[in-house]
Amino acid sequence: MPEVSDRRSVLVATGLAAVGVMTPATDALSSDDPEELHDVCVAALDAVVGAYESSELRATAAVLAPLEQATRAVPRQHRLRGRVALDWMRLHAAVTTAAAAAAYDRGRHADAAARADRAAALARAAGDGPLAARALALRARMVRPHSPAVALQIAGVAARIAGHSPTRALIAGKVVTSACAATGDAAGVRSAVARAWQTMERLDDAQFGSPGFALDTYSPADLALACAEALTTVGAADEATPHLERAETLLAGSGQTGMVVSVHMAQARAALAREFPDRHEAASHAVRAVALSADRPAEWLARLVRDVSVLAEQRTGQGLDDLVDTTTPWLHREPEVDVRPTVTLPKARFGLTGPRGVMVQRAGGPPTVPAPRPAR
Repeated sequence: MPEVSDRRSVLVATGLAAVGVMTPATDALSSDDPEELHDVCVAALDAVVGAYESSELRATAAVLAPLEQATRAVPRQHRLRGRVALDWMRLHAAVTTAAAAAAYDRGRHADAAARADRAAALARAAGDGPLAARALALRARMVRPHSPAVALQIAGVAARIAGHSPTRALIAGKVVTSACAATGDAAGVRSAVARAWQTMERLDDAQFGSPGFALDTYSPADLALACAEALTTVGAADEATPHLERAETLLAGSGQTGMVVSVHMAQARAALAREFPDRHEAASHAVRAVALSADRPAEWLARLVRDVSVLAEQRTGQGLDDLVDTTTPWLHREPEVDVRPTVTLPKARFGLTGPRGVMVQRAGGPPTVPAPRPAR
């Protein structure tokens, strides 16, 4: 249908021009062809993911909300069955995973946890282990500050269903390293770093994708950044430096603002964590990160600036007060409310049981993984 093709072109071309994507994704429900509707929604999701690192997070969430609603409603509206219904379930799980990531990056952790649990259950039910593992990896990151041991258990479940996919490298490099770092386990961090790079070496270049947020790829730039952050946490800032240099090189000219900001902040922290801390170098990186984020303010960055400022004060006697003042308004910019689509999701008959009874939430059911405590 020409009308559907036109809508698809608009979705791909506009990326995260929020209203331009949101309206076609919603209007697409009026079509009678589920296959073409599926193509429209896939194109919209691809546009959102591709622009994630360079778009304001509220705009990202605003686009994903109607897309999440559409991917849930279409199979029910058309009474889809069999393989087609599973394809829609997988797509809805992918959209929900992206929405969970956006909620997490905005500091809305309760919303992110619920979505990640639901996405994992749906993806597993649809037979997509790597996608379910990706959602579980996000859930583990939310649990980690409160219970690294539980985060490692969730990571173990995720790794087993990820197969030999980029998600397996993500789990070792981002989830396991950070959970080990949270307990001061330097040997565990180094072991996870080695496993992650071994996994990456078995992947082909197409599976690396672009740096930054993705649903089915994992870039060496992302892995290098994650390794550096974990090594810095366990007091091995010198070992982190080559990873940071690699990440910086791979990101040069990429336009992936969120990733570039993350690398600058990791460089700032590493500069302060070395045997001889360099406040000037740390401040230079942090200033660049905040400047790059002026059009993409995020709670996670404001918290990271505060942490780096505290570290600077501890190590050099002088914090980064000006940057803390600049980014403080980015904290709690909006109340955490439930913005899940209004269409009711039927209860899933699937759960993911992990070691020692760890389980992600069944869709529509109570969570059995401890929910993150509110930030103080």
